Amino acid sequence: MDCDRLFTQDDGSPIHPDSITDWFHDFISRTDLPQISIHFLRHTNITLLLAAGIPLKTVSYRAGHAQTSTTANIYSHAIRTTDEKAAEVLENIVR
Repeated sequence: MDCDRLFTQDDGSPIHPDSITDWFHDFISRTDLPQISIHFLRHTNITLLLAAGIPLKTVSYRAGHAQTSTTANIYSHAIRTTDEKAAEVLENIVR
């Protein structure tokens, strides 16, 4: 069975969304990793993409946001950081 889902049962059929959340919570509990939610990984992913200089439109699309303004509003801290980095790069070029 072909589908566009990232996580499926062995036969390819959809799984309940809480299954991944429960699995991740159990995994974190068994390790020395920080106690974070799986949703935190989404924020980390988006923040890292922005910090790497990936265009806002691309990040917004990958995040599933209908408008880039949603991404810009939620991740303004990461955008400010990359803007500061851009200013430093430009300053170094001019010098």
